[in-house]
Amino acid sequence: MEHLTPTRLELFQAANRDLESFLQRVDQLVRGAGEIDADQWQAVRRLVASLAPDVPEASLQAAADPLLDAQLRAYAANLRALEASLNQVRCVMLARRAHTDAAQRHVDGLRSWVNAYRQTAP
Repeated sequence: MEHLTPTRLELFQAANRDLESFLQRVDQLVRGAGEIDADQWQAVRRLVASLAPDVPEASLQAAADPLLDAQLRAYAANLRALEASLNQVRCVMLARRAHTDAAQRHVDGLRSWVNAYRQTAP
């Protein structure tokens, strides 16, 4: 069976589907309703990196191909949305870290209080 190489249009269509799906998972993560593991983050990184060399040539072809042009515009919009989503994830991670640190300080304070109580109790 002959292996068919996907066209640029098909590559960007698939990339847009993958990015849109990932963006939905990121939105769930930010709302506290989902998780994303390291492999999923790496898959998106590899996807974006693999398409980077195709963007300039696809941009030239897009002038003559309205479908490719639409996919490139969608891809650019998805990348902008990804950047905004990554900023949201950073904020969530910082907030969770601050919450964890505050909880740890609370536990440390309670531990100190219990130790002090034990030393003064008869």
